[in-house]
Amino acid sequence: MRHSLRLRPALSLAAALLLPVPAAAQTVPRVTSDVVVTATVTPVPAETVGRTVSTLTRDDLTALGVSSLVDGLRLLPGVDLRARGGLGVQTDFSLRGATFGQALVLIDGVRLNNAQSGHHNGELPAPIVGIDRLEVVAGPASAVHGADAFGGTIQILTRRDRHATGEISGGTFGTATGQTSVSGYGVPAAWTLSAWGARSGGFMFDREYGMGGASVRGRVRSGMTLDARHQRRAFGANGFYGNSPSKEWTEGTVVSAQWHISRSAWSAQTRVAGRQHHDRFRWDIRRPGFAENTHTTQAFEADVTASRLAGSRLRVTLGTGGGGDWIDSSNLGDRTYGRAYGFLEGLWTPASRVSVHGGARVDHYSTFGTAWSPSLSISTVVNERVRLRTSAARAFRIPTFTERYYRDPAHQASEVLRPERGWSLDIGADLNLAGWALSVTPFARWDDDVIDWVRERAGDRWRTTNVHSVTTRGLELAATRRWAGAVVRAHYTALDLHAARPPLLSKYVLEYARQSAGLAMAVPTGWRTHLALTFDARDRVDGQQYVLVGGRVTRPLGRVAVFIEAANLLDETYREIAGVPMPGRTWSVGLRTR
Repeated sequence: MRHSLRLRPALSLAAALLLPVPAAAQTVPRVTSDVVVTATVTPVPAETVGRTVSTLTRDDLTALGVSSLVDGLRLLPGVDLRARGGLGVQTDFSLRGATFGQALVLIDGVRLNNAQSGHHNGELPAPIVGIDRLEVVAGPASAVHGADAFGGTIQILTRRDRHATGEISGGTFGTATGQTSVSGYGVPAAWTLSAWGARSGGFMFDREYGMGGASVRGRVRSGMTLDARHQRRAFGANGFYGNSPSKEWTEGTVVSAQWHISRSAWSAQTRVAGRQHHDRFRWDIRRPGFAENTHTTQAFEADVTASRLAGSRLRVTLGTGGGGDWIDSSNLGDRTYGRAYGFLEGLWTPASRVSVHGGARVDHYSTFGTAWSPSLSISTVVNERVRLRTSAARAFRIPTFTERYYRDPAHQASEVLRPERGWSLDIGADLNLAGWALSVTPFARWDDDVIDWVRERAGDRWRTTNVHSVTTRGLELAATRRWAGAVVRAHYTALDLHAARPPLLSKYVLEYARQSAGLAMAVPTGWRTHLALTFDARDRVDGQQYVLVGGRVTRPLGRVAVFIEAANLLDETYREIAGVPMPGRTWSVGLRTR
């Protein structure tokens, strides 16, 4: 009964949006040529999507001087990145106040979420120079993607065009970076090769890092694509998980294959993907062997999706799949999760201005039983300048192996954990006024059995438990304007989160930004230079208030551009993870091919 009451506002708005459209304007041209690939099973035009979708294109990333995927995600509304160092050495993703385990991360449709721990979900296996687009869909998406899509979904879409580009830089704390992506220049046009690497001596004791990787993606034959990615990381983890100078080494591989087939009215896709991740953790670098553990996690997934038009106004997509996660760990033991699922999705256009997406998915887990995930979204184009949208969906997440079995001197997990479940409601409007693309989105989420690490008092061990009920309400605002050679992006998010039975000390659920605002701009200046500036302001529940200012000045020299960039120009003292200080002002200089 409680959940049915929550859905009444969504159903009321849905009915209002489906009222007959006045005959004054029969046809409205497409608002945009963008295609959204993350919000639905089948890619669809952006103006038909009732979900809240934020994107950053390759042109925006280049103009704004973004040098890492993590820094790019900071520019999107509702995204709160909780980093433990520069260049995303280890970063947790929080979307709309959800915990770091409640964000699903994809690269070209392949899941990156790690069954061992959500802390590894931020190990993104691609360089920024090889990215075509970043796409964030806010709110639950379990009806589309299954588990973990609670607060939202992050998708990294890599380049398919002919290109040869790269970037190198060096700066404070002995930091050095390099990255490249090539297709069609000495590499077959149907293939893309990428490589990246970075190192730093660290801004404080036990905060050094080194990381790098490579990827290859290509078309083997018509309709068949192979993708392989591998990366390694080693970093000082001083204070990351407790009051200790720790060290961590990780290594991950992602391999996938996709086949596309079209027959008559049907279009079908088969995907097979496998992942392996190795994690070695030393609790105290001064005491080798003490609380030191290794984990090797493997995952496999295969699915088949088929789509067809059923008449002129309805497209139906259905599919099925299955897989599993395995871990061999000195700390967590040998564990296995198996799963199978099926889904059905429909896109209905009852009128030229109205699009209705409905879907449902059922997931069955060998350990946690069955989860049903329905969703409904509606988009109405009022006129060339105004679009209204609403969506309601249900999501779920199963516990990670760490949340059930992990133990060290500061943590003790509980095996008796229930899966998280929740509902969400969005009501939004997209406006095009005087060249500005504006978005306004109030939202709410009601989550049950949310998993958190808690303790009664400082000095106690953290332990895992299900927080019985968590309610999140918020508002997102976003604005974008482009001119010839210039772009401005701004966003604001306000959050209010309430736990029905809050623990005295919460490690993750009650750690969020009550207000956040961002501004990014890129403009050409005189003297043949290009200036990019970013502002990131946060007001956190732990009392921290800070503004991070960054910038890059670029000057082209033929086919090469020289740049100078800075981060944290105001030299703010701040933390995004409790107990983990972040670097002060940093500088770097570099070259980028054009």
